[in-house]
Amino acid sequence: MLLGEHSVVYGHPCLVTTVDLRVRVCVESIPGDRLVIRTPVLTKAGREDTINLADLQEMTSFPAETGFLLAAVREFQRAFGRVEGLRIVTEGPEQSYGLGSSSAVTVATMGALFGLRSLSLDLHRIHELSYAAVLAVQGKGSGFDVASATFGGTILFQRTGGVVEKLAVPDLPIVIGYSGRKVSTTNLITRVAELHQRHPGLVDGMFSLIADLVQSGRSALLSANWSLLGEFVNINQGLLESLGVSTVQLAKPIYAARESGAFGAKLSGAGGGDCMFALVDAAHRSAVQDAIAAAGAQPLELATNVEGLRLD
Repeated sequence: MLLGEHSVVYGHPCLVTTVDLRVRVCVESIPGDRLVIRTPVLTKAGREDTINLADLQEMTSFPAETGFLLAAVREFQRAFGRVEGLRIVTEGPEQSYGLGSSSAVTVATMGALFGLRSLSLDLHRIHELSYAAVLAVQGKGSGFDVASATFGGTILFQRTGGVVEKLAVPDLPIVIGYSGRKVSTTNLITRVAELHQRHPGLVDGMFSLIADLVQSGRSALLSANWSLLGEFVNINQGLLESLGVSTVQLAKPIYAARESGAFGAKLSGAGGGDCMFALVDAAHRSAVQDAIAAAGAQPLELATNVEGLRLD
């Protein structure tokens, strides 16, 4: 997430770019009406999960290890009718750093099911069904990470009105840092919702300011004005701190990056942990990476503005 955290949950726009940290999902038909799932976590435990496909429709809660896969299959069945037996095998990085792995595996599963049925890859339909699956599992969320995984590149996303605008931007001069702490997005969304309930006028005002930053940031992105975008990034970070979602583990690398020459730096995502990023030119990139590491975060070598869903 570049700009727009939390306000996006309330229907405002955000700016998001897709990172090169891919998952792969392979789906094949098998006899019977079983759904057999194998993931890296299950493989490490020496097992695979099996469920009767008919039981999916009655599920009211989903297991942590396979919930997003199960929900994706259920939403696909609801949209296109019952499927025959399936085996689903997933592959992906051991560490996702809080960069949307749940959405990625959901979208990849949905895309694989479309491919199995020889359906055209209607990205808007895939996003709609994948977002429904994510909501079925976690109950809350704006859908921006689902949109990023689906459409790829750098987009302006707004749930209200179904806005997905692909932005023709050059490579983004970004350094990402992982705080070392994995957090629950839904818990942070709940915390902001409680603050909003207590102070609706103040929080709505902050959401409106963040929405203004997103629109201004869009213009700065399209013109590759990184110093101006950095100013907007810093202002957005201040508003997120006011919403109570930043932490010391995030603030240290954020301010270290700024002091080492970054145009701007902020947390990325729900907050509480996970990642931050810095906008930085080539001349200061190494210094900023070193500063982020010295502040206790792990610099990640990840490309941004990359392709989303694809069928191999």
